Amino acid sequence: MVRWFADRYRNLWLVVLHALVILGLVASIPANIVAFRTMTRGIETGEQAVPIAHTDVNPLGINTFLQAEPDPDKVAQMLDMIAAAGFSFIRQPFFWYEIEPEPGVFWDTKWNVSTWEKYDRIVELARQRDIEIIARLDKPPRWARAGQPNLDQCPDGPPTHYEDYARFVEAVVTRYRGKIRYIQIWNEPNLRNEWGCQPIDPAAFTRLLALAYQAAKRADPTVLVLMPGLAPTDQTGPENLSDLLFLEGMYQAGAAPYFDIASAMVYGYGYSPSDRRVEFARNNFSRVIQTREIMVRYGDHAKPLWVAEYNWVAFPPDWQGLPSVWGRPVTLEQQARYLYEGYLRAQREWPWIGVLCVWYFRWWLPPDDPANAADPTRGFAIVEWDLTPRPAFQLLARARPILDRAWTGAYAADSRYWQASEGWERRATPAGQAWVPQNTAGTLEFLFGGPRVDLTLLPGTRISVQVDDRPPRVLANTSARPQRITAAAGLADSPHTLIIRPLSPQGGILQANVIRRPFVLDTLPSFLGATGIVLALNVVSLAWTLRRLGTRHRIVASLTAPSLRQSGAGPSSA
Repeated sequence: MVRWFADRYRNLWLVVLHALVILGLVASIPANIVAFRTMTRGIETGEQAVPIAHTDVNPLGINTFLQAEPDPDKVAQMLDMIAAAGFSFIRQPFFWYEIEPEPGVFWDTKWNVSTWEKYDRIVELARQRDIEIIARLDKPPRWARAGQPNLDQCPDGPPTHYEDYARFVEAVVTRYRGKIRYIQIWNEPNLRNEWGCQPIDPAAFTRLLALAYQAAKRADPTVLVLMPGLAPTDQTGPENLSDLLFLEGMYQAGAAPYFDIASAMVYGYGYSPSDRRVEFARNNFSRVIQTREIMVRYGDHAKPLWVAEYNWVAFPPDWQGLPSVWGRPVTLEQQARYLYEGYLRAQREWPWIGVLCVWYFRWWLPPDDPANAADPTRGFAIVEWDLTPRPAFQLLARARPILDRAWTGAYAADSRYWQASEGWERRATPAGQAWVPQNTAGTLEFLFGGPRVDLTLLPGTRISVQVDDRPPRVLANTSARPQRITAAAGLADSPHTLIIRPLSPQGGILQANVIRRPFVLDTLPSFLGATGIVLALNVVSLAWTLRRLGTRHRIVASLTAPSLRQSGAGPSSA
């Protein structure tokens, strides 16, 4: 009996233990699904990617305030530094109030010079250094807002007549046709101070955007129009409105046809670029994923997204100014590392991203300016007032060879990452633009980064491919239609060069897909499979334990019943 009771209690503990394990496994499934979605949200692998225009660009861009520097030699020096550091883009304001101080007047009566003069100089100096300008067109003159309230409190607001702004945009694009390829319409219209202290109105801004877009295209059909950068915020109006809600409002108002490139502003707010939490109320590097999801939801998935402003605020050790309003400040060294790591994450995971413009090169006011000396905005500069580089500038100046190449995504034959020698010709084919070999002597190189690259080959193509110093291998498409074939896999997640040599002057190459599939994408199916097996084993074991417990109970009951009767516990026989 003692042994029976010991076995019975041991089996009861096994039942409890099995039940707890089963409950834990069941509870872990939704928890792990949530964690998986957090870890993988926004990651694209390039496996199903199609080319997105204006994403095969050097991602290194930077905001400048060159119009505020009166010394032309200093402007040239700053552009020299920017070019030498590998930046290909500057986002430069072209202030409306400076260029058109009176309606239709482009002359500075105070200095008796054209208001275009210093902007002309900036454009020419940038062109001499192969730097592209993203011209930010905002800051209205007072005359354009005649009749509106709050002009002194909020000078930066929409014009009374939207057509006035459209004419200004047309004037800028006309003057710099063939010299400026990118313009950005307005800036942060989701903020009270940028919208004239008026209630935020995505539909009203969309009307302004449409008129400006049409005017720009009349002046130069090839100019590319960026929607404004929207300030990241979780506010829901009426004074400030979330960038996400504002963008949705723009799409609902019909804004999609009126910009060629979407924009966002990405600030780290003290979180590292590896912070993968994506929430409406959270400002971090991953917030831009929500912007992209809105674009996809409204059918704008084929459009690229560029980042108008990008940084983490960092103060020097002796900072005595106002505290940060952009989250916890980071150290100067962290700022440098975070900027680089953010660029790299964007290249690896977001094939829809183009240029990310660091906010900013150098603050436009001197540090001894009494009204602005304590401004925490100075913490975003990556060079000092005297042009001494901060750690961020020093690190990014070495980054272009790594960042400026084809990372995750699809790259058509017209991508700038193809480099052909004589013997290859890019031409139109029934399947699209392709690199076609003219003989068997030339080489075609493709600069990429990542662990795998596929090539889409035309029928009849037979080529030799080699990655870096690996042994070459032969690829051939013997089918009757274009075929995608893996050229190399299992590579380090780092920069590579693919060298292609034709083995026959036939066929051609339509595009390359750079594929990066992080192991985390496959962990949930593996986990759920393992959980299912362990769960099934525990259920079987629990059933066996319960059956064993019930069997033992019946055996003991049958053995003890006769002895109870013999001991007189049953009815009397007298």
